[in-house]
Amino acid sequence: MMTRPHVWIDATEVSAGRQLWGMTLVERQVREMALRDCAYFCLFTTPQTSELVAAVRPDLDRLYQVEIEMVEVVAGCEIFSRLDRVDGGVVFLSGDAVYDGRVLDYVVEKGSGNAVRQGARGALFLSQSEARQLAVQAANWAEALTWATDHLATCSTADLNPYVASLRLHMPAYIYHLRAEENVRTVDHLMYKRTFKGAIDGVARYGYYHLVRWITRRLSSGTTAPNLYTVLSVICVWGASPLIAWGYTGAGLALAWCGVILDSVDGKLARLRLHLSDAMGDFEHVAAMPGLGLWFLATGWTLSSEHLLAGESVGIATWVLISLFLADKICSGLFKKRVGRELFDYRPVDALFHLVAARRNVALLLLTAGALCGQLEVSFYALVLWMGATFGFHLVRFVWVVFSLRAEAEEGS
Repeated sequence: MMTRPHVWIDATEVSAGRQLWGMTLVERQVREMALRDCAYFCLFTTPQTSELVAAVRPDLDRLYQVEIEMVEVVAGCEIFSRLDRVDGGVVFLSGDAVYDGRVLDYVVEKGSGNAVRQGARGALFLSQSEARQLAVQAANWAEALTWATDHLATCSTADLNPYVASLRLHMPAYIYHLRAEENVRTVDHLMYKRTFKGAIDGVARYGYYHLVRWITRRLSSGTTAPNLYTVLSVICVWGASPLIAWGYTGAGLALAWCGVILDSVDGKLARLRLHLSDAMGDFEHVAAMPGLGLWFLATGWTLSSEHLLAGESVGIATWVLISLFLADKICSGLFKKRVGRELFDYRPVDALFHLVAARRNVALLLLTAGALCGQLEVSFYALVLWMGATFGFHLVRFVWVVFSLRAEAEEGS
């Protein structure tokens, strides 16, 4: 079993205590490394930064089993001279930087003797002997990175994989050096963008993007677990169906919108506050699909005056819609299993189509527009047609990609 390294954080710059999305940069690094099974942290502060860095969220000890030692120094150069006291491996981070998770994953997985750098900051994983060499050779980050380039296996953030599979997002990895005089809006936006899935529908991208950001910002300073918002989201999504079925269409659609917005908030809040739960994520994913199918069933039920099996046009349209919906889910699921990537973002054309595809938000928008205009039945039929077009597009893309990959494999053999 691999022994996790100690983590040293240079928190001698005032900006290391800057608050972003509910916590300081240093606390964010502690949480990031704790998620990677690191348990011991040494924070080096100055008299100017000690109080700033000591301010942590009240849920830190509850969520992470970590030991934190704070060492006050006069200047940052003292930290480097103390590296000759390292006992074992150590990951060395700069407290005034925001690290992309892929940077930290890389140095932890690669082990000692590796470094990632970008500009004036980096992440170093040093063995005991390497730490002692660095203690002699460097007194600041510029000298440390120069030494690392010559003595460690060093890569830049541009060398790391730009694709984040969990978010279906293409985005270069980064180490953002947040200088004290620098405007924080750029990095604030970058961190929020890093939580948003890349291949999303137009409603999420252009409709409630800023609303979700505003809500997430207000909640980021609190201690309520994101799991609560996940549960509320599922309750709203499922609770909308009986309201629609009973004829309270407006209330049902409003509750459905609350559900999808909360579904967006909970994931972003969990990522920004580093309060992640794989089990709750799986639960939400499993619960979401039946919820959408029930919206379709409930709408058909109320439009058919509770006679879905009478063979009338609305009833037939309802079963066709549900069948197309399930067929589309099966198609995208088989594609992921066969190709190893989501169908929604396999190529730019797929991500572009996903903006308007008949997924949950687009379907909800169509039904809402119909209800507001007093033409719910018309919008329901339009949804059936658009669901058919969506399935047709995905089916064609599935066949095209699979046969193209097979042809490439045959040519290469």
